[in-house]
Amino acid sequence: MKLQSQAALQGQDLITLAQKLARDAERHAILSASLASQADRLMVAGLRLLDPPRPAPTEGARPSL
Repeated sequence: MKLQSQAALQGQDLITLAQKLARDAERHAILSASLASQADRLMVAGLRLLDPPRPAPTEGARPSL
C-alpha cells in the first residue's frame, strides 16, 4: 500500500512539473513572438532612415529607367 501511495505522489509531482513547464513554454513563446515583432518594427524603422523618401516626380518629367 505504501508503494502505491508513493507512486501516486510521484505521479502527481510529475504532472505538476509538466503543467509548470507547459505554462513556461507558452510564456516564452508569447515573449519570443513579441520580441520578433519588435525586431521587425525596428528593422523597418532603420531601413527607412537609410533610404529617405525620394521627391515626387514633377509633371512632365520622364521616369528614368
